[in-house]
Amino acid sequence: MDDIFLNGNFIAKSEASISIMDRGFLFGDGVYELIPVYNKKPFLINKHLARLKNSLNMIGMQEIDNIKEDILKFINRSNETNYHIYLHITRGEQSYRNHVYPNDIKPTIMIMSEKYPCFNEIQITAGFKATVQNDFRWQKSNIKSISLLGNVLLKKHASENNCYESLLIKNDLLTEGSASNVFIVKDKTVYTPKLNKDLLPGVTRNFLIEILDTKNISVKETDITLNNLLNSDEIWCSSSTNPVVPIIKVDNSIIGKGKVGEYSLLAFKEAQEFITSY
Repeated sequence: MDDIFLNGNFIAKSEASISIMDRGFLFGDGVYELIPVYNKKPFLINKHLARLKNSLNMIGMQEIDNIKEDILKFINRSNETNYHIYLHITRGEQSYRNHVYPNDIKPTIMIMSEKYPCFNEIQITAGFKATVQNDFRWQKSNIKSISLLGNVLLKKHASENNCYESLLIKNDLLTEGSASNVFIVKDKTVYTPKLNKDLLPGVTRNFLIEILDTKNISVKETDITLNNLLNSDEIWCSSSTNPVVPIIKVDNSIIGKGKVGEYSLLAFKEAQEFITSY
């Protein structure tokens, strides 16, 4: 859909504008959510909006009234059936540039649709490469902030090195990918980094934990060292755009047998089955 929803009104994307004094433009002062839409239904919308509320609270902003209704209105207006909702909320416009913001500032709210490339089963079964990078982002990565310069640079580095993702290490511990959460498998046990301020509480991450539990596969949330990562039997990344992306090589290290493993394939197939029937 060419129209976006901006501050309560539908408007053509090509005609939409915000003030140069918007704090999102000047400071990257805001948060966002990415919500998949399958068969014209928003996927796990309540969990996405709960995370949005948490992000808003952590930067001192109030919950946005009627945001769920506005998203559903946007979806009903669209002729598309499968895409992603991009929800972007900044602290709003200020008459002068100042790090300190007034308490009564009105937020800028934007909703638009995006289509991201989704990997097919042939690509998934072939597997992908990743690279390890130092996690140099700010220290509150649990906030889904629009200030994504660190993530942008890390994702670009991966792309330029023919990798799907940069896997981030801080103090010898895995945090997440530049745009994904990370799972590993070792000796038939699935692990993922435990939640803290250094990584985003991924909605898809939690969805996979729940869906694997239905198959009697428990996921242990724990510290994962760089050595644990490189010596794992399987690795996969998860995000709202691609729930399961298996990694078979990290830099010069072959992961496991160098091919996509059974747990990665199981997670992919269970996720796809759930989404298809959603």
